[in-house]
Amino acid sequence: MKILNFASANIDYVYAVDHIVLPGETIPAGSMAVFPGGKGLNQSVAAAKAGGCVYHAGFIGSDGDILLEILRESKVHLDDICRVEEKNGHAIIQVSKNAENSIVIFQGTNGMFSRAYIDKVFGAFSKGDIVLLQNEINNLPYILETASSKGMTVILNPSPFDESLKKLDLGLVSYLVLNETEAKGFFGKETPEEIAACAREQYPKLKLILTLGKAGCVYVDRSTVLAVPAYEVESVDTTAAGDCFTGYFAAQLSRKIPCEQSLRTASMAAAITVSRRGAAPSIPHAWEVDKARNTLKPYPSKTKEQTIREQIDAYCKEHLEDANLDDLARELGYSGAYISELVRNMTGRSFSELLQRIRCREAAHLLQTTDLPVGEIIRRVGYRNESFFREKFRAMYYMGPKEYRKKGK
Repeated sequence: MKILNFASANIDYVYAVDHIVLPGETIPAGSMAVFPGGKGLNQSVAAAKAGGCVYHAGFIGSDGDILLEILRESKVHLDDICRVEEKNGHAIIQVSKNAENSIVIFQGTNGMFSRAYIDKVFGAFSKGDIVLLQNEINNLPYILETASSKGMTVILNPSPFDESLKKLDLGLVSYLVLNETEAKGFFGKETPEEIAACAREQYPKLKLILTLGKAGCVYVDRSTVLAVPAYEVESVDTTAAGDCFTGYFAAQLSRKIPCEQSLRTASMAAAITVSRRGAAPSIPHAWEVDKARNTLKPYPSKTKEQTIREQIDAYCKEHLEDANLDDLARELGYSGAYISELVRNMTGRSFSELLQRIRCREAAHLLQTTDLPVGEIIRRVGYRNESFFREKFRAMYYMGPKEYRKKGK
């Protein structure tokens, strides 16, 4: 079974920084390195290193020799690659001392996919082959429709997420591999349980793989739910972790490996990737993953921070109308300063911002499960200022409460 990857290929300029630069701030970089990357290229490399028969379809610019080199080294088939004189797509990547990253993409050659080129590439593939897709190239809807019409298995990693993806017919997708942020963009839900339920209801044939960072991943289809752990490593650079996971999973699928085993292998490969610097070069070979199977340990099923996070969520839901940081700290037995810092570290938000999101989630639930007037729902979730609530709700769900209720029904 062949894997056809309509793929981006970027030159990554990676800057090591103390922290991700803030608006209006200028900071020095401790070092700068150039790596081959791009979500598509990373996934091609991962799938090939995992043992898949991978065909990379895309465009390489005049400055892209480094990209061809790693594709050849990884044993990716290059038959469908076109060399052009235009500037290659590239990325500016900041990597902080805490292994967080921030990425700016220039599309360049990754925006050159014409329908004629796409049709020509598809000519060498048939029903049963796999098509791997990301969102760093143009003409994605046409590629998806063509792949589906040919009876090919479609794996879509909708990253980077943007509003255009909402126009895609996910009913044409076989496997949707996405993180929580991307899932919220599609389904308007935040918890894995809500996301899974929404996906099952809207797209009964879709197989969903939700990646959850250190909490592992969850696979959901019409009749199955599988939870697979992430593996504990010292994190150095998370840039290509998701691409490695997706590419490895595609390769396992092409070899007809059982789903749970495929997911575990993909999780192990992703763990090894984050322990190394760079994008494509950080992706391990299959033999490296096999060698690490007996030494990689899953993250604990529930860390102290996860337990506290659950307690915080429970407190906020119980005290929607009058929750405050001082009362929460007393209930948990910690200082207000500690809980404030912990909430920000875990969620990237202040306690007040987290509370607003929890209140909006509860309002969304009531809008879809009751016929209570909107004003009564606003009061029940702790708001006295309707305009303030509507502003927060729209920022979270991209529509007002009445629109949200109508869409849910």
